[in-house]
Amino acid sequence: MNRDIPGFYYDSVKRRYFRIEKSQTAPSQAEWSARNVKRRAAEQAEEEKRRARLRRDAQKVRRARVETVPLMGGLLARETGMSRRGDGVGSGDEVVARAWAGSLAEKGEVRLWPSVGVGLDYRTVSAMWVGGGVEDDGLGIVCGVLERLWPSSSFIPRDADDRINFQFAAGRYPRVGFQPRIVRELTSQGGVTAIKCHEPSSRILLAYESFLGGVGIWQFRVRAQEGGAGLVQLLRGGIDGLDPYFASLGNGSAFTIRALQPAPPSSRLTCLVGTDRGIAQLHNDALTLLTPPPRQGQRHPHRRRRQPCAPDPDAPPWQGDVLSVDFLHQNSADTVLAGTRSGRVCLLDLRVPPRQWSARSNTFRHPSSTAHVRSVGAYHVLAAGPLDAMALYDVRFLRQRRQQHRQQQTLPLFTFPAYRNAAHLCVGLDVLTEPGYGGGGGGGGGIVAAAHATNRADDRGTVALYSLRDGSRISGAAVDAVRAPGVVQSLQWQTLPGDRHPSLFVGEGPVVRKYSFWA
Repeated sequence: MNRDIPGFYYDSVKRRYFRIEKSQTAPSQAEWSARNVKRRAAEQAEEEKRRARLRRDAQKVRRARVETVPLMGGLLARETGMSRRGDGVGSGDEVVARAWAGSLAEKGEVRLWPSVGVGLDYRTVSAMWVGGGVEDDGLGIVCGVLERLWPSSSFIPRDADDRINFQFAAGRYPRVGFQPRIVRELTSQGGVTAIKCHEPSSRILLAYESFLGGVGIWQFRVRAQEGGAGLVQLLRGGIDGLDPYFASLGNGSAFTIRALQPAPPSSRLTCLVGTDRGIAQLHNDALTLLTPPPRQGQRHPHRRRRQPCAPDPDAPPWQGDVLSVDFLHQNSADTVLAGTRSGRVCLLDLRVPPRQWSARSNTFRHPSSTAHVRSVGAYHVLAAGPLDAMALYDVRFLRQRRQQHRQQQTLPLFTFPAYRNAAHLCVGLDVLTEPGYGGGGGGGGGIVAAAHATNRADDRGTVALYSLRDGSRISGAAVDAVRAPGVVQSLQWQTLPGDRHPSLFVGEGPVVRKYSFWA
């Protein structure tokens, strides 16, 4: 910084000082003449006054309250050409999605465990699946697990306003029993960690952990050809008439199932499974690891069978503790995603032999353990986990971004600054990407429903909605008012038969509540 010396003028071009000379003796165009120096000083003072006036005026400007209304404000911004990223540039799907999310209302609840025991209100739905029942009747079905020990299922009857209404259903379906059924036969020797449904084969999949060690997948095969018949039979008669089949992951190769993801119709697999020893696949009723189990240390002769050995520190990420799995939409038949406890997100091609997978080229790093990994759009990957870390990545540019910035941390397209998850891995998250609700395009888009979790003991479980266009939090009306007794571990977007809009189902303690568009 150059010092202001009285009687001298500093020329920034020539980088030197000149003595201020009288205008009568100095050249007419000389910068150091007294007249020119005085003129420039007056111009600078006037410019400073103008900038100060602009700063004062900027503080007086207040945005119109109409701009905070998703529908009216978004349409007005688009018509005036003031749309920002995420405000519905182009088709306006984002504006419609924000307006729809801002009108979500509570539409009733289902109690799957009416009489489990004392202290039920403090237990949490640890796993949940919601789907369609019989298309003609319009009955939905919810299957859930309370604290991994009490699997139960129930119908979801709705009235003309899409509200869960069991009194209305009792009159419309006089021959259907709407009492929840707790399937105790499955948890006599273990627990259920995840519930999903493989839609192409109409199989209910339950991830099972034995108390004595070992894991597997229960499959409820549907004997009838109708897609919903098996689900209804599960509610009416339990598992006796469904011919359940158990596929185990033998030889003690895994002790915990972290995640379960059914395969799309284009895949030859039934599902992917994330375990504490890598990724497993269910193919032709056989559950096997994608790669051989990593080297394990010797087990002490008095060590309990349930307690696993220490993992191999030199094993690749996909052979470690896998917390979440999914299929990449661009090539869902052969490309899988895996989120690990170490923070590595694996992008693996099943057409390539596993020995050719490289931890450098087939993985990228997320700032925290990847409790959730979801494919949204053709090449976009959503990753979320503890340390308030949720971000959207584009797998096409990961290598270029790493080389350009020369750092180990991968740069995302954008982050979700309002996301709050201090240190929890079992938290709920789901993505709505249906056309008309912000999604449906090749570039992604949609609404993320994510549970918040903090370290405070007195904090109630909350849920927030986020935009997949820019990562900002959007208004969720009644969803923003969720206050569960503990951390919400189960969330799912689903459109039930007969409903006009998708609904968000939230496991609030032992209760499953439905949130839908109010109209």
